[in-house]
Amino acid sequence: MLRTVAALSAVAVLGAAPPVPARAATDQEQIRAVLEGMNDAYNRFDFAGFAEYVCAAMREADGFEADWYSSRRVDGPTRITVGSVAVSGDPASSAVANVRFEAAEHTETLAVDFVREQARWRACRYHPVRAI
Repeated sequence: MLRTVAALSAVAVLGAAPPVPARAATDQEQIRAVLEGMNDAYNRFDFAGFAEYVCAAMREADGFEADWYSSRRVDGPTRITVGSVAVSGDPASSAVANVRFEAAEHTETLAVDFVREQARWRACRYHPVRAI
């Protein structure tokens, strides 16, 4: 669990900057920007900035903040590589991005689920990528 929290925590974008506006770019570009911002906030040890990019259900989950800090201390700086981004719904209301996370002690690829909340894309769940 700690490693999974670390991986999502590594997914941060542009620190304390607010999430990307819903129609500033394509949905795929917005999601990539969210992931970059999450990773940037994570690397700056900025929980508040990171939390701006996750959905309410995740932010409000018991232990989320404590797990984030614990994971960040263990991971150190991280790098991400965003693979595919698939958007669904009409209008677009959900998406999934495949993201490779690299930390000093581990590397993993996760599928990160996104939802549109308050007209902004927010990361909401992550799970191992399933091979077909």
